[in-house]
Parts: sequence; C-alpha cells; structure tokens
Amino acid sequence: MAAVGSGGSPAAAGPGAVSAGALEPGTATAARRRLKYISLAVLVVQNASLILSIRYARTLPGDRFFATTAVVMAEVLKGLTCLLLLFAQKRGNVKHLVLFLHEAVLVQYVDTLKLAVPSLIYTLQNNLQYVAISNLPAATFQVAHQGEGFLAAGIEDAGLASLSLLALVQPGPNALISIGRGRHRTPCPHTPSSTQG
Repeated sequence: MAAVGSGGSPAAAGPGAVSAGALEPGTATAARRRLKYISLAVLVVQNASLILSIRYARTLPGDRFFATTAVVMAEVLKGLTCLLLLFAQKRGNVKHLVLFLHEAVLVQYVDTLKLAVPSLIYTLQNNLQYVAISNLPAATFQVAHQGEGFLAAGIEDAGLASLSLLALVQPGPNALISIGRGRHRTPCPHTPSSTQG
C-alpha cells in the first residue's frame, strides 16, 4: 500500500506513513452508518420472515409440532452458539472455557439464579407466541407484538424513573423518551389504507 506524501505523490511506506483512506475523516462514520442500516434491514427481514414462516408451519394441515419442542430447540441452538463464540473468544482453549463456565455458572450461582427467573418467563412468552401465531392472522400478531415492545419500553422507563432522583425531579424528559420510543416502535397510523371514509 502506498502512502501519500506532503505533495500528494506516493511516498515510501515507512513507520510514520499514513494511508490515503485514513486521511478522510468521514469514512469510519459512513461505514458505521452503512452497517447500522444494513443491520436494521436484516433484522426487519428476519423478524417478518420468522413470523410468517412460523404462521405457515403452524397452519399446515396434518399433525402439528409441539410449540414447546420448537422453543426448547431454539434455546439449545442459542446456547450452542454462545458456547461456540466463547470457545472462539478463549482461542480454542477448552481448559480456559471450562474454567470460565465453572466460575460464571457455579461459583457465581446467585447471578445464575437471578438469570433463571427472566429465562423462565421468556420461555413462557415464546410458548404463548406460538399459540398466538397459530390463532391470529399474521398482520394482527405482528401489530400486537410491536405493541408489546411499546409496553416494555414504558415499563422500562417507569422502572428507571422510580429509581432515579433526576427522573423524580424532571419527569418530563422521561415521558418524552417513552413517547419517542413508542413512536419509533409503532407504525404510523396515517397511511392511506388505514383511513376510513
């Protein structure tokens, strides 16, 4: 890679040489912005396709699979993925991985028990989602599911507001944040198809 000299001509690459790409301050910001929008697009497609594929599989004629089996298998796959990522983080050293898991799960058992409660609630929620997807149209389920995100943001803000002295002194900003989150997570009702004449 050639470095850029003071006159704009390529200079010999030395210890203090700077590449031409590093001189442009907006390239890192543009790359982050592009990655952000790509991630958003992938998550939108993943979320919509997950709902539609589950709906399709649950409404096929014939024997249905158990929702609990699907939820447990999804959690097993997530667990295996996490173990694989931890294994890679420990640079393939099984001994370090086992010691880390022993420390994180068994030695710090109080934290493990604290995480068990939301995990069980999350499992129940996923089972109920399969029931809802089986019995509701996909669009209705998707709107209700987005409403759940709005409710969760409000509960989160209410919980944070009760713990923060600043929030007690200035409740207005928290209310605006809650409204902003809800507005961001729910579709705009001013579409031509939703207006009735």
